[in-house]
Amino acid sequence: MMKKLKLELKGNRILLVAFLILFLSIPNIYYCVGFNDNTIKTYSGPIVVRENRMTVTGDSYAGKFFDFEKDKDLKLTPYARAGKTIDDNKYVISEALGSSDKNVLISIGVNDQFFETPPYRFEFILRSILNLAIQNNKTVYFHSYLKYFSYHYYQKKYKSTDYDNIIRQLCLEYYNAHYIDVLDLETTEYISDDNLHYNSNFYDELYNRLIMLMYSIEN
Repeated sequence: MMKKLKLELKGNRILLVAFLILFLSIPNIYYCVGFNDNTIKTYSGPIVVRENRMTVTGDSYAGKFFDFEKDKDLKLTPYARAGKTIDDNKYVISEALGSSDKNVLISIGVNDQFFETPPYRFEFILRSILNLAIQNNKTVYFHSYLKYFSYHYYQKKYKSTDYDNIIRQLCLEYYNAHYIDVLDLETTEYISDDNLHYNSNFYDELYNRLIMLMYSIEN
């Protein structure tokens, strides 16, 4: 009887040691498998996204995003043409939607307003782009339509809110389109010296909000 009890106690100790070894190794296993190369650093700490690649397309704002964020954790593919309206850039954006990246950021502003692209035309082209994105199984991200900060901004026929409202509405209609609100960043703190584009502080914040949105969608 005593011999049997000792064997049971010995067996229980072996199981306990094995359990402790497994328990202590779990964080390391999670770090190696879960984080891997998809760990993204944000203001609130590192998070994990399954898709850590993104194509960035649009006008000079897309180009600036790539310039400021290319050293970050998100792997970017650039498709940007500066100084072009959405009508001018529709073929470039369509080409970008054919890339291997699942995520696509469309970064636009000022040009359609400056060259007076009618809002109805702006909406028509964006709808065709989003329909193509659905066909190509892409998740599309937009940010607020970015303003023109020089004094010329107030002389335009159409307001930035006309275009921004269209983007917002389309992101509500299309399941694959998501809107990032950066209107609170439309202050001098985030404006570059040319009074037209944005500085690194702006793009750091946009990057952070983009990553957090990607994470929330995946989870």
